[in-house]
Amino acid sequence: MIFKKFYIQVIIRIILITATSTWFAFEINNPPRFYTSLFLGTLIILQTWALIHYVNKTNRELSRFFTSLRDRDSSFSLEPDDESGSFSELADILNETAKIIRDARIDEEKQFRYLQFIIDHVNIGLLSFRPGGTVVHHNPTSRELLGIQEIRNINSLNNLHPDFTGIITNLKPGQSAIIKIARDASQYPLLIRMTELLYDEETLHLISIQDIQTELDEQELISWKRMIRVLNHEVMNSITPIRTLSHAITRSIQEAGLDKQSNQEIKSTIKDIHKNTELIEERSSGLIEFIKQYRDITRIQNLEKSNVQIAELFNEVTSLFADELKSGNIDCKEKIDPEDLHLECDINLMKQVLINLFKNAIESLSAKDEGKIGLSAGRENKKVILEVTDNGQGISEEHKEDIFTPFFSTKESGSGIGLSFAKHIIRLHAGNISLWSEKNKGTTVKIII
Repeated sequence: MIFKKFYIQVIIRIILITATSTWFAFEINNPPRFYTSLFLGTLIILQTWALIHYVNKTNRELSRFFTSLRDRDSSFSLEPDDESGSFSELADILNETAKIIRDARIDEEKQFRYLQFIIDHVNIGLLSFRPGGTVVHHNPTSRELLGIQEIRNINSLNNLHPDFTGIITNLKPGQSAIIKIARDASQYPLLIRMTELLYDEETLHLISIQDIQTELDEQELISWKRMIRVLNHEVMNSITPIRTLSHAITRSIQEAGLDKQSNQEIKSTIKDIHKNTELIEERSSGLIEFIKQYRDITRIQNLEKSNVQIAELFNEVTSLFADELKSGNIDCKEKIDPEDLHLECDINLMKQVLINLFKNAIESLSAKDEGKIGLSAGRENKKVILEVTDNGQGISEEHKEDIFTPFFSTKESGSGIGLSFAKHIIRLHAGNISLWSEKNKGTTVKIII
């Protein structure tokens, strides 16, 4: 049925051309009549041209139709001049086929955009590259984790780690590795996983990148909480009786009046016993209070957030240490950009974090003639960045890894609670705290929330 009308049209036109040609031949063989012969010759030419044009019109329309499909032109469709003509049925079928192809392409484009949206918004970095190292695709998370705006070749990642490229290329599909990269003056551990995929007859390497610092911190905090519970139980069970016995010895001496003996030798001995029992009781109480302090810190879970103006927060902190700054001849400068910068936080806990950091900065300047402390705040990538800097004695390389560890302190009289408390509070605010320090040059503590 599709080509039936087309065949009929062609056959009719051929019959007419044949009849006209026969008439034209008859006129030529008989005594010619010039005008009749000219008319018939012209008619044959016109009929032949009409037949060729009719056949070629279909070919041209089909050519344009398939060209539009090749070029993904969704606007073109076959529109026969006569809806009841020979070409109308074929045009309807081809237009329906074209619609199916267009719908399939639209569905494919929707699926591609959906997958692209997922890749761009997933919190795992994804980066694909050819065996030669040329990067094919990288999502925003990978750029954020690596701290690079544009990645064209994986060799450029060696700036983050001396053997980044070597580690990646040596990984086999399914294998993983942990790489520590330098970013924001700190070391960040990244978990790298490798897989391969075949895309457009080309083998690509696909690596996933995850920042595992949060997970490591979480596991570390859980471990410390467990240890604190054990310490609290054991210390309380051991120290409490010692403190009670010490207090009982002191009370017994006083009740027996042994401290009032006239014999100087006995009196001196009793005095020593009394003093030593007081020291035992004092140290026991101090140890119990020490464990209690850290136990209370790790129990903080809920935040009472409010919109805090950072300028006011800085002013309150510096006001507390006004005397120390003056007596130590320490120059303190504040820089806030913009000046009305605000932070959504628990003001009491955040104030305590800054107090701890400021106190550490002052103590690091004890041997400095011209001490300097800087408090700065700014905004970067929709996050607020706070920094506390000093030009003090700094921290040695061997101590940097342990600086946020509970109970660790570089000071003889330090408890090791200040920085671990700060880290815990910042984590509760879904932020990150890092430290840069160089011996005899100074320290910078950076908070990103």
